[in-house]
Amino acid sequence: MKKSLALSVPILVLAGGLAFAAQPSSLATTNHWLMSDVYKAPVYGPTHKKIGEIDDLILASSGQINTAVVGVGGFLGVGQKDVAIPFSDLKVGMENGKHALMLNRTKDQLKSAPAYQKTAMK
Repeated sequence: MKKSLALSVPILVLAGGLAFAAQPSSLATTNHWLMSDVYKAPVYGPTHKKIGEIDDLILASSGQINTAVVGVGGFLGVGQKDVAIPFSDLKVGMENGKHALMLNRTKDQLKSAPAYQKTAMK
């Protein structure tokens, strides 16, 4: 059971990623994004400074990605705070000549937001 669940999660993530590519209000201002482009990708704020990185993606029961968990602060994962944001708040912009994930929030705003607490899957 655990193996089939472990194998089905990447498929659901991929399906959710394909679903968001068709929504113009989300990340899909490029032709396509792979989940590997989004997971662990840096997130830049309004001043084009890195404010964190995508640490996790949360799927709704429909299979759509509805929430991104952004890690802010800390160094090498120590002292880092995870914050859940609506996935639709992420936009594609340009940073250093490459497509990048942009969020219209500052690092301080994310640091003062409630921490996301991951619950154990049963």
